[in-house]
Amino acid sequence: MKSLQQDAKLFLYIYTLLMVFRMAFLLIYAGQMGSASMGDVAEALWLGARISLKTTAFLVAVPFVFGTIPYAIWGRWPADRIRAVLGSMAVGLMTLLFIIRIPYYEVFHQGFNIMLFNGLEDDKSAIWTTMVQQYQFWPRLLGAALLTAAFVLLLRRLLRTPVWQPRGHVRAWVGAAVLLVPVFAIFCRFGGAFHSDDGVPWESAARTRYVVLNEAVLDDGQALYRAYSTHKRATEKALRPIPREDLERAVARLGGDTQAESVEAAFVHQKATAPLVARPHHVVVILGENYALWPLLPEYRALGLAKTGEWLEKNGAHTYHFLPNGNGTMTSLNGFLTGLPDIGLYVNYKMGRHDRADALGIGSVMKHMGYKTVFWYGGVRSWQDIERFTLHEGFDEFHCADELPEQGESSSWGVPDGVLFDGIREQMKSDTEDTFYFVLTTSNHPPFAYDVDAAGFPRDEVAAKLPPSVPSDRATLDQLGHIWYADKVMGEFIRHAQQDDPSTLFVVTGDHAERFNFATEVSTWALSGIPCYFYGDGVPKDLLSEKAAGSHLQIAPTLAELIQPEGSSYASLLQPLMRSERAFNHRLYIANGEIGEQKDLTDGDFREAIEAARKVASWIVAHD
Repeated sequence: MKSLQQDAKLFLYIYTLLMVFRMAFLLIYAGQMGSASMGDVAEALWLGARISLKTTAFLVAVPFVFGTIPYAIWGRWPADRIRAVLGSMAVGLMTLLFIIRIPYYEVFHQGFNIMLFNGLEDDKSAIWTTMVQQYQFWPRLLGAALLTAAFVLLLRRLLRTPVWQPRGHVRAWVGAAVLLVPVFAIFCRFGGAFHSDDGVPWESAARTRYVVLNEAVLDDGQALYRAYSTHKRATEKALRPIPREDLERAVARLGGDTQAESVEAAFVHQKATAPLVARPHHVVVILGENYALWPLLPEYRALGLAKTGEWLEKNGAHTYHFLPNGNGTMTSLNGFLTGLPDIGLYVNYKMGRHDRADALGIGSVMKHMGYKTVFWYGGVRSWQDIERFTLHEGFDEFHCADELPEQGESSSWGVPDGVLFDGIREQMKSDTEDTFYFVLTTSNHPPFAYDVDAAGFPRDEVAAKLPPSVPSDRATLDQLGHIWYADKVMGEFIRHAQQDDPSTLFVVTGDHAERFNFATEVSTWALSGIPCYFYGDGVPKDLLSEKAAGSHLQIAPTLAELIQPEGSSYASLLQPLMRSERAFNHRLYIANGEIGEQKDLTDGDFREAIEAARKVASWIVAHD
């Protein structure tokens, strides 16, 4: 009885601590609750209180198994010492996770999620530098240590308080406790219920209309489990065996030729129209780091952060109904390189076992069109094995930061975009054959350490125009300065390169959005949308209709339709943007001019098309 009561104290202490962390999280991000009512907040706290029963039970089960149970068999077993040590470790762990959650949420707008697994493959040195420079690693670590010390001290004092000892009917009390423990364990297992149908699993814990409230429901233990579970499921689904009949149905659903000799051949399209532009000597696709749509939306335009985007909008063709292929740089880049939708895997580590390049990727498509293919990256060649994979997927050359001068300034992720563009322009001047350049920039990325003020960033002017949804602290203004800088030097490059060769065709888009920490709740367009521009000699401004919608995968076929002569062919899983009015990516969809989450998609036909594309992608990845 004594040991069980000590376990009960530990349970209540950890459970209360998780609730305190939950309320602290809501206080920190109270500005992002929008029009949430007290009822919404109460619902989130209630759901969180239920789901934290699971986390607490798991943490207390460890000292229960290794302390209380052996003590019940052998009275000299040091259960109290084991409980104190393991309980203190649990308190320290949850405190540390809460401290980490704050900057993590600022970056990804979620608690711990599948992006954790991206970090396992990312540039460890750059991540470390970003943590130290941008997210105050050492002060936060010190804060976590001090909080842990205080919380552990309180726990030790609680565990030293006296417990109740029954004076009679001891066996009855012990028997009742033995029966109660498994019943209570089941109650905790299902989140305050005795059946999964009545419980609060993490998958259905998001029951409010507000992101920050939904994220407050999950404590950090449950968020970690979400990350593990979603990664495991995505991997299993992506690599599951696909029967031939299912593959053929998916190919047919996407309009492919089920009699073709290969899956890629099933999606070869014959061009039936004349080219829309004269064949350009150079084609440049710029994939801008975090080049998001939100600075171009009406409520933010006055900030003047995307003047190049505004200029391209006025002088070229564009669509703002556009989605990145993935939720990060590499998952989006993989879409370009392979021509396949994101299926939850880092295919740059899964594909490339054979000598042939994937025919659907933009490198292969442009090479088939007769262009030399060159990939330029503003970072280092070791990042995500990018050099090997780009060269495998249809690119003739790969160039990166180590070939460029730092000019006195660089970040942990690469050289300034201005230096990158200067290097590309020099190569463009010397290339005599038709060349396709794919450019991946890096400057608009933490730690946001460039001297953007020296580059001309109008900090005070921007600060004076900030709407309520944009924080006004110095760190946010530094980030806005990097958005401004990346857009500015990109525009200078486009104008100069066009002067060098007026035939050059440019495509500009972003690798992803969802990395800006708004102060209030914003629309999904503002949070997740990216722009897409086509600009160059002869590109009609009405190339894309107001209803046009698409994703990264549709840029390659659009280029083929623009440049290729009548009767030529190209391979693409999806339609070019001129013939597309809906889009999808790993999580979102666009249809009828509206954006939403696929879990809310009611159009059965569209849902079938999305699943068919993913099924074909899974088959290609598994058989590459």
